[in-house]
Amino acid sequence: MQAVGRQRPLGVSIIAIVLLVLGILGLIASILGLIALTAIHSTVLDAGGAVLLIIAIIIAIAEIVLFWGLWTLRPWAFWATAIVEAISVVEGLYGLLVQHNSLAATLIGMIIPLAILIYLFADRNVRAAFRT
Repeated sequence: MQAVGRQRPLGVSIIAIVLLVLGILGLIASILGLIALTAIHSTVLDAGGAVLLIIAIIIAIAEIVLFWGLWTLRPWAFWATAIVEAISVVEGLYGLLVQHNSLAATLIGMIIPLAILIYLFADRNVRAAFRT
């Protein structure tokens, strides 16, 4: 429930909905991946793949939790989203500079988190809504 006098900015609503959609899609894909992995029955693939899919499930659940926190204007959600997006930017830089990933894919993967970070910290209404 929102506190009286606090209104969720439109951008926060959009970010929250995007996180919810990504979380649900990630959860579905990860669960289907685990099901497919059990059908393959390869011990090497089972161990490594299962660990990666479990990490993907945890990330998907975290995105859903972040959706709820942003939607209800919890201060921890503001900071958790900022940390997650900062990690995404660093990950994109690492992929571009060290792994030499595709420039277009890396830039797209970095622009969205960077835009979210700028929005979270530059808009006074967002900071006021989360009381940070």
